[in-house]
Amino acid sequence: MTHSLDLGPEAAGNSLLASLRLLERPTAPLAPHDPLVPGIFFDFDPDATIRAEVESRPGSLLSAQFTVEGTARWVALHIQLGEIDLSDKMIIGLACRSMAPSSTTFRPCLRTPGEGGFSDTFFRKTAISYAEPSLHLDALQIETHPELSIPAPWRELILFFRPETGEIDLQDMRLFTV
Repeated sequence: MTHSLDLGPEAAGNSLLASLRLLERPTAPLAPHDPLVPGIFFDFDPDATIRAEVESRPGSLLSAQFTVEGTARWVALHIQLGEIDLSDKMIIGLACRSMAPSSTTFRPCLRTPGEGGFSDTFFRKTAISYAEPSLHLDALQIETHPELSIPAPWRELILFFRPETGEIDLQDMRLFTV
């Protein structure tokens, strides 16, 4: 039997997430675009006053507390996936385990470069975090999203959190393709 190794197009993203799971970062303020590890960062609406306290400990991704004054349009976690070719794949999906002291939601999406900027392809389901660990599982069918079947020089997985004061504990996340 011949052995082969097919890491798949999601390998770069899973590698970044594995690096974050190894990180030990005490609770500290985080400015927009400050990398947690190279390739993973938060971005906030620049027209709003948003403060974030982020902690990471080995075996878990991160815990974040957001303080939003007034109205904000977005609070987002970006995971850079690099050059990713999904043209021969049927689906790309994610599994995420999270919790939050008060129920909260977030919307995962794939960002793809396009003419004049980018396009966001949102996963069908909204993730919900509860006071106890919960699992979110979702996948995008490549054939129903033409922008995903074209090879791209870069893509990002983005988690759009509710743009309000709150906190969330992202315990684990993995990407997969079939």
